[in-house]
Amino acid sequence: MTTQSRAEELISNHVAGAAAAAAIPIPLVDLVAVTAVQLSLMRKLGRLYGAHIGVDAAGAVGVGLFGALLPRVAASALKILPGIGTIGGAVAQSALSGATTWALAQSVRDRLERGALHPDARAHSDVARSLARADRLRRRGLLTDEEYARTRAELLEAL
Repeated sequence: MTTQSRAEELISNHVAGAAAAAAIPIPLVDLVAVTAVQLSLMRKLGRLYGAHIGVDAAGAVGVGLFGALLPRVAASALKILPGIGTIGGAVAQSALSGATTWALAQSVRDRLERGALHPDARAHSDVARSLARADRLRRRGLLTDEEYARTRAELLEAL
């Protein structure tokens, strides 16, 4: 199975998962569930393309999640109304969540594919991972500030 066909399979499964999670009838719980599905999808796409995408990832990922949040909040709020609000909110929430998950996945996949084609992408990814690891060690007290600064300088020089 090619990387692209595996990516398509991941996206399809997670779009369906996001739509199903959006149908949870409890306001706000549905939002948390859909966001968890989207974060899972981004992490799995990252692994597939040899990159690390963390919860704290900046840029397009953050914008994509925030941009999808407002319409999902409005659809979730409809669920407060008894009867038709619950059904209408669930349907709207499912459609919006599936669509935003698909759009987010396409954006992430596009960035990952462009990065994977760039010859320096792997080096940048490795350096970023090493910097994050060194920072964690420093925060845990396993590296002194001087050791961290030296390590950081060496890693950045390697770029």
